[in-house]
Amino acid sequence: MNCSGCGAALPVDQLVCSYCGLHNAVDLLAIRDFKVLAEHSELPCPNGCGNLQLLRLGAGMGATVGHCTTCFGLHFAPGALQITLDHVAGQVREINHGRLKQIIEQRVKPDAVRYKPCPVCQKMMNRNAFSKHIAVIVDECRGHGVWLDNGEFTVLAEWMEAGGRQHVEAETARQARIDAANGLVEPVKYQPKPPIASKDVPYDAGQLLNRALPEWLVGLVLACLLWFLLGMSWPVVLVALISVLGWWFKK
Repeated sequence: MNCSGCGAALPVDQLVCSYCGLHNAVDLLAIRDFKVLAEHSELPCPNGCGNLQLLRLGAGMGATVGHCTTCFGLHFAPGALQITLDHVAGQVREINHGRLKQIIEQRVKPDAVRYKPCPVCQKMMNRNAFSKHIAVIVDECRGHGVWLDNGEFTVLAEWMEAGGRQHVEAETARQARIDAANGLVEPVKYQPKPPIASKDVPYDAGQLLNRALPEWLVGLVLACLLWFLLGMSWPVVLVALISVLGWWFKK
């Protein structure tokens, strides 16, 4: 990385050029592919520097970000930060554990606690660590994205290039195995599915008849059948009487 003023070599952990004294926008030097859409916008800098400049990031990123030309902070819309980091970091084939440790110990600087307003809604943003594995504090508005101070994007890009995301995925999988071995993760219990009624499942004929017809009507039908089979006799009269009484008391 070189100074944008005099072209001298610029250390990755140094924002001000030691030769010309220029305060460099190191995050834009890391992104490289962008163009200015508007020199001034209606979005104010959370650090109180003035209105943000609008930049359109290059192919593969397809995001518009706000950039402060004074403090060099960057404002990313929801989801745009991860897309930009993936593009800048490229394809990571292996985890460089030594480099990850060096970045965490030497590149992550303590951040003074100061809540900043969102450039869009002006509500105070939340202060969250980018990951529990790297304590770069980002200012986040859930509805309007995140703000990074100058140099923070570069640190995150270096961490990603060293295999930071793969390291997080590996640690998450390892912790899940440990929890399962220690019985901290409750196994999924088998729950039988409730029976599903289907037209292919045969029904009991008597049960279907009872559901479809009231008892008094069933009795009356039986009395009529006996009438034709046996003629007028006391069993037929008894069945008819029982049916009429049952219907009467159920009313």
